[in-house]
Amino acid sequence: MNANGVGLTAAVFAVAGVGVGLVAAVGTGWAEAALATAATGETARFGPVFVAQSYLAATAAALVGAPLLAGVLGVLFGSRAYDVQGAAATSGIGGGIGALIYGIVVVVLVVASQGEAATQAHGIADALGPTLTTAVVSAVVGAAAGALGSVTG
Repeated sequence: MNANGVGLTAAVFAVAGVGVGLVAAVGTGWAEAALATAATGETARFGPVFVAQSYLAATAAALVGAPLLAGVLGVLFGSRAYDVQGAAATSGIGGGIGALIYGIVVVVLVVASQGEAATQAHGIADALGPTLTTAVVSAVVGAAAGALGSVTG
């Protein structure tokens, strides 16, 4: 296992998490403004439900990106590794830790951006299970991609 590779992988996940989290926060803020803040009639009545769904959808869509990033980084780091086990360990551990950081950053940014109309939207604790699952899946994807990448190196 390469500790520098694990750290670099986690750092890339953190940077990507900030970017994805900021875009998700802007998107959900836009949805909140359109569906609740400036809404009238029936839309205003159902607005908080739509807003909560948009926050949930943005968070779920953001979490889907973590295993994809783990796969890409796994192949990249694996292609530079000297052995299959080292590549799998570095990419798996880096992908798991990185995806956990990514998920926490995304969820915190999305939850912190929630406005007054988001009373029914999820909180940080609500997203803990999906975030942990994302980290485990990303670790497995990262390890497999790292092993495959080592074959090409």
